Amino acid sequence: MFIHGLRSHGLVICMQCVVLAKRYFPSEVKTTRFLEKRNDGLERQAAKLLNIKPHHNVLEVGFGPGLGLKHALNYMGPGGPGKVYGLNISTQMVGIATKRFQSHIAAGKLQVTVGSVADLPYADRSMDGIFHVNCYYFWDDMNQACAELHRVLSPGGVMVSTLKKKRLELLIDRGYNRYAHKLNPDEYMAVLEQTGFTGVTLEHFGKGQTTFEAIFAYKEAGGSRSAVIK
Repeated sequence: MFIHGLRSHGLVICMQCVVLAKRYFPSEVKTTRFLEKRNDGLERQAAKLLNIKPHHNVLEVGFGPGLGLKHALNYMGPGGPGKVYGLNISTQMVGIATKRFQSHIAAGKLQVTVGSVADLPYADRSMDGIFHVNCYYFWDDMNQACAELHRVLSPGGVMVSTLKKKRLELLIDRGYNRYAHKLNPDEYMAVLEQTGFTGVTLEHFGKGQTTFEAIFAYKEAGGSRSAVIK
């Protein structure tokens, strides 16, 4: 269940899950397990849809306890020059991920950072792929966030966002997610286009309980999308 978010520096990254988990499961271990149970499927699918290769640099925004990081690292594999980057506004989540992925960090395959999507600490065109799960609708300044994501994405790269729209709509209607002020994916997709992304589409996947949505956004390479994340 997705409950209240917390805003800081223009970004909220699935903190509503953290608040609820800490309320009912005060220990770090139980908080992590709660988040894992709620988001693993969407995290796995988001990383899978990026079609990650061993040479890619991949960023996850709002990685929580590290589910998406785990899947991205698995898809990337240990060989090759690629690296996974994770950004989260929660020092608690960054701490959990740092402990969980000590070996990957030591091997230079992963970097996790406390920071804001509105001010990404990465160089221009440095990421081949970007993904995030259940968080775009919490960004206070969506235009700034999307502009930053477009800035760091390499030409030919793709960004994927996964969500379960019906579940979120239900919770919003009940007043749980009072900070989720931009739930409508059409608004997010419009801002993506306004900030330079191309080929912005929403696709539906799965059936029944496994149904989810994915939003794809590309950065053109030489005027076309033919070179997307190869």
